[in-house]
Amino acid sequence: MDDQTDSPDDFHATCLRTAAQARGLATRYVQGVYSRFHPYPSRWLRFEIDGQGYLFASGMLLIEGPNPWRGLGLHINEEAALLTRDKQRAKDFLEAQGFSTPAGRVFRRNDLSAALAAFPSFATPVCVKPNQGAKGDLVFPGIADRVRYERAIRRVAAQHQKILVEESVTGQLIRFFYLRPRVVAVKLSRPASVVGDGTASIAQLIDAKNRLPRRQELHGHSDIEVDDDLLDFLAMAGRSLDDVPAPSERVFLRGTSNGATGADSIDCHRDLHPSYIDLIAAACTTVPGLNLTAADVMIRDPSVPAQRGNYWILELNRNPGIRPYHFPWRGEPQDIAGAILDFLEQRAATASAPPATSCEE
Repeated sequence: MDDQTDSPDDFHATCLRTAAQARGLATRYVQGVYSRFHPYPSRWLRFEIDGQGYLFASGMLLIEGPNPWRGLGLHINEEAALLTRDKQRAKDFLEAQGFSTPAGRVFRRNDLSAALAAFPSFATPVCVKPNQGAKGDLVFPGIADRVRYERAIRRVAAQHQKILVEESVTGQLIRFFYLRPRVVAVKLSRPASVVGDGTASIAQLIDAKNRLPRRQELHGHSDIEVDDDLLDFLAMAGRSLDDVPAPSERVFLRGTSNGATGADSIDCHRDLHPSYIDLIAAACTTVPGLNLTAADVMIRDPSVPAQRGNYWILELNRNPGIRPYHFPWRGEPQDIAGAILDFLEQRAATASAPPATSCEE
């Protein structure tokens, strides 16, 4: 069944639809599932480039076509699936290619005792998260005590088969959007935070930020939710909601940097040393079959040239969202939707080009 209306909650698809229509490409929404193992999303934006159909939803791009294993088509990163679905495996691969990643170990849920007993073997702080998670869900960085470590292990194990424990690195989290063979956009993903004025409490500052008209207008910038994880993060820093930050003091409220958890997306081109663009493009290009991804990279000092010990590639996202680039909290919008269409048009042109020939005299 076709549906011509824009999805009320998939602004990623809306961005791509707007860009496609600006180029004269016909678009429509269709229903279907990627596979029986991956039934969501079920509503897709469909468009064609040079006769080839594509489907897009929630950051996932499919090449339309009959396939015995897929209901709609092949994922744009199908050949890289084994790596991109497994965070530790992807890091091991990149490390072997000479790129810096945080050290980590994977534990299985059916051997939970081994994961719980391993705490003394790690140099703290550590980050605990699902090895195949997404959207920053159940990610617990900066853990330095056993009680919090065991609680995080149990929470991840309750929903996931594999638990990743890795070195918790610090710096600024930069997301590099990659379309083979280059990085086409970058943004700083700043964790949920508030800035003190010397009189308001953290709780009051959160409420004021959530009520900003600009926050309501920007797609992808969710309200900061006060939950147990936020309270625990503050407690690790020795703070509470009643604290009154000093004027201009920025107080971070979470260790994760996802829009769904209240993070801010910021254009950071001016503050980022250009060597990181080349470095991350090279890293992504080494992964066979990886055509479209967002690489999350923790950088100790983005103004300093890239060198081992100054950066760590955390993960490669196979279904990266695009709306935070189009609607930044600060800075100029970046046309990721247009870049994706450029990539697909170039892909079509390359596929239709006649093979090269040579003559010998």
